[in-house]
Amino acid sequence: MNKNIFYFHGFASSADSTKAKVFDDFIKEKFPNVHLHIPNIDNSIEKSFIQLESLVEDNEGDNLFIGSSLGGFYASYFAEKFDSKAVLINPASNPYLGMEMYLGKNTNYSTNEEFYLTKKDLEIFKLKNVSKIKSPSSYLVLIETGDDVIPFKHTLDFYKGCNFCIVNGGSHSFDTFKEKLEIISKFMKL
Repeated sequence: MNKNIFYFHGFASSADSTKAKVFDDFIKEKFPNVHLHIPNIDNSIEKSFIQLESLVEDNEGDNLFIGSSLGGFYASYFAEKFDSKAVLINPASNPYLGMEMYLGKNTNYSTNEEFYLTKKDLEIFKLKNVSKIKSPSSYLVLIETGDDVIPFKHTLDFYKGCNFCIVNGGSHSFDTFKEKLEIISKFMKL
């Protein structure tokens, strides 16, 4: 059976992000039989769900998910939908509540593409929101306490009962990601 991993980058980022590249190199070197998918997630929230649903459904097999920040929200959504494992890096939860500050015009950090976040987008987040984790043992949540975007205590509460790897300090970028690759691969049973 094919083993697929879907890596989802964060809000206003791209498949060219540092963590995505580090993870891609790691998988290619250590696990060449694993199919790693790192899509450039559409900036439009509505289109992003259509894009990612299609990508996941087109790749049959053992599907695993990893996501950073808003990508962690997508990873949770798909892990719940397909009863799969997920690794979350400083993940966003309930983004329809926390992303109001981004309403209006935004610029993608990687591509410089301008896009708008609308109230309709927040409604889509609310509709697709995972309000409770069904199988906490299927999650590994990586948190750096120095995350200045998503309060780590909020993440601890939301993902209560999940497997945690907590690093003191750091940032929202999860500075110690490279050091956690072995833990991630063991958790995913690659």
